[in-house]
Amino acid sequence: RERGISPLLGWLDRRLARWRRRNRPKRIILVRHGESIGNVNSSAYSSTPDSQISLTERGFEQGTACGREIRRLVGNGSVRFYYSPYLRVRQTLLAILQAFEGQPVEIASEPRLREQDFGNFQDPLSMSRLREDRMKFGRFFFRFPNGEAGTDVFDRVSDFISTLFAHFDSGERRRTADNCVLMTHGLLMRIFSMCYFHWTVSEFEQVWNPSNCEIWVL
Repeated sequence: RERGISPLLGWLDRRLARWRRRNRPKRIILVRHGESIGNVNSSAYSSTPDSQISLTERGFEQGTACGREIRRLVGNGSVRFYYSPYLRVRQTLLAILQAFEGQPVEIASEPRLREQDFGNFQDPLSMSRLREDRMKFGRFFFRFPNGEAGTDVFDRVSDFISTLFAHFDSGERRRTADNCVLMTHGLLMRIFSMCYFHWTVSEFEQVWNPSNCEIWVL
């Protein structure tokens, strides 16, 4: 009886795998926000909440160019954007969406894609010392006072990926978008890749942040 059941289970597994491949997006695209005021003047974080740091004029231009590149990549395929609620990411998304004028897209805010929490207002001198300590301690495990360690970001990104793929594989009649675009931050792109590709901590620490509006296609 077991010999008769095993081939059936194998057939079911293959059918499920094919169904999942058909129902999942063609590509997942990771995008870092455009140049922000904090990128050019770190003292901005001492008086402005990280979540309210805006783009520079150059950052808006980068977002517009990034939108054209994404549109060229996806063509007329359907797109769903998930975005960090931080202001600089929302502004980048608005710049990108100019390239999709006339084409319906889906958008969803996703707080789990927010920047690593560095601990409320950030004093430039204190942050400089903390970043030196982080290099000695290890970038993945170092915890900022009143903030997050890379391990915390890993946990929430892992949770988001579980939610994302549960949506892909839910069996709902509504078709998954051809392209899933994640609008986020540099560290989040690296942590997402770490989870997705099962990088070790050593492999993660060999990768550095992408440039502003850099696109990673998975």
